[in-house]
Amino acid sequence: MNIAIDVSNTAQFRTGTEEYIEGLVFGLNRAGVQVVGIGRAAQALLPDQPRLGLSLRESPSPITKWWWEYYGIRRAPQDVDLLHIPFMAHPERRLAVPSVVTVHDLIPFRLQQYRKNIKERRYFAHIERALPHADQLVAISEATMADIQELYPEWASRTVVIPNGVHPDFFQEVDLDQINQVTRRYGLRQHPRVLYAGGYDERKNVGTLIQAMAEVFQHRPDGELVLVGAQDNLGVRRMLGEWRSLEGRVIVTPFVSRSDLVTLYHSADLFVYPSRYEGFGMPPAQALAVGVPVVSSDIPSIREVVKDYGVLVNPESVEAWVDAIGRMLDSPATAQRLVQEGQAHAQNFAWESIARRYLEVYRDVVKRRRG
Repeated sequence: MNIAIDVSNTAQFRTGTEEYIEGLVFGLNRAGVQVVGIGRAAQALLPDQPRLGLSLRESPSPITKWWWEYYGIRRAPQDVDLLHIPFMAHPERRLAVPSVVTVHDLIPFRLQQYRKNIKERRYFAHIERALPHADQLVAISEATMADIQELYPEWASRTVVIPNGVHPDFFQEVDLDQINQVTRRYGLRQHPRVLYAGGYDERKNVGTLIQAMAEVFQHRPDGELVLVGAQDNLGVRRMLGEWRSLEGRVIVTPFVSRSDLVTLYHSADLFVYPSRYEGFGMPPAQALAVGVPVVSSDIPSIREVVKDYGVLVNPESVEAWVDAIGRMLDSPATAQRLVQEGQAHAQNFAWESIARRYLEVYRDVVKRRRG
């Protein structure tokens, strides 16, 4: 099959959507599928290269993004079998080629704070009108599917669930020299090392994590918390300023490459993820693949990913976080057992097998369209 995939969303900083696009293209390539990128002029996709070989660029402006999703995407090549839009967007019309849209989550429809102004409300109203024109929707978790069934039951009959994948880099070993080089570069010095990687908007709940770590460190003379990608985040800086006891114990890094992120996972003694709402929970899945003990929020999407291979706690309870982090750091035998079982479980998220499930969906969609 020849598949076109919309890569217009890829920009300067790595996001979950970019990670998803890269992994999917990699997996499809391994399945023998030709993938053409659209939305980025004159750039071929290189599945084995970082960022698929796409050059860095600033994020598209809202107007540019709006124009592409309303009109530009209609120019999809006519010599492909199917167009996959790997994020929640579609024109308000049926396209000339069959189309598949990935629904990562329903955050803007579930959480009011993500549609505060009239522009955001208009944009998401457009999404509500547009998605029924896609031939097929893919939800990345049963949790997202449950949200679709509750909020937009009319979409459910055209939606299948295919979980997110984990890029093969997270399953690879990293040698000690590389770990030492990367940790020195970012100023990491102490153990036990607690790592967080993810976003820093309100639903990510990093404030609860910081408060919990302040209590954890009261009883531990050593150790550090690493917040990946938080260096320029004013909200995080403000929170850290309120906890003088954390001075020198919290390391904030800039955005990092996938290679450095994999290495930081390998350097950690514990991975923590306090999010209140996710469509999937890719960082906990990555941590399981690397082999890092996981303490994460007990919410449906993450419960679906982590299962019994990590410790799940109430995202709003500081006391629960303090207890869980302390227990995991004090119980290396338990942590090691979870790591071994978790790595085996993470193989379910290998992109090579996930992509074959997409290929089955693509074939079914093309068959239906051709009648």
